[in-house]
Amino acid sequence: MTEETDILNAIKDCFSNFEGPNKLKELILNAFDLNVDEFKLVNTMKAGLDEIGKKYDNSEYFLSDLVMSGVMANELTDLVKPRLQANESKPIGKVIIGTVKSDIHDIGKNLFISIPSTQGFEVIDIGVDIAPGKFLESVQEKKPDILAMSFLLTAGMVELSITVMMINKKEPKVKTIIGGRPLTQEFADEIGADAYGKDAFEAVNIAKNFVGEK
Repeated sequence: MTEETDILNAIKDCFSNFEGPNKLKELILNAFDLNVDEFKLVNTMKAGLDEIGKKYDNSEYFLSDLVMSGVMANELTDLVKPRLQANESKPIGKVIIGTVKSDIHDIGKNLFISIPSTQGFEVIDIGVDIAPGKFLESVQEKKPDILAMSFLLTAGMVELSITVMMINKKEPKVKTIIGGRPLTQEFADEIGADAYGKDAFEAVNIAKNFVGEK
């Protein structure tokens, strides 16, 4: 195996084994020294996060493990993003993201933020426990292409439905993407959301397609 392959495998293992942000930073800086392409680093992170997600679904990992994976994802993107942004003349699109009212969990939201910011999007995080009216106010003020909403608790499903309905009525040009462990494509269709992303990477691909349609 080449040095590049070795370092990419080590980064993937760093995620799946929760070796921590300090170890990850060391590996990323070594990758930079080897001139490893930044997008390969992002895709390697995806592979590691995919493993974590599968083990969480199988009850092998726990909520605290998801929190650590989010911290590590932020570490990687904070290091990679400046290099990617240096090659971007302007953002390809603007995304507002928040966690819906009745839910203060920000794991999924933070994981999502870490990905589109490396793919050319301007991402505006408006926080957690956001009421439908606040989402609408932010959309009308910031003029995004896309509104992304997430939650972890089923209590947020009603608030999500209200928010999507409000955006569709008041700002129909803004695309809505929803995500969260309790969600399904069927629920997204039922409430009128434009898309459902089963994970952060799928949601980013959907967002790219949306801005490409403009």
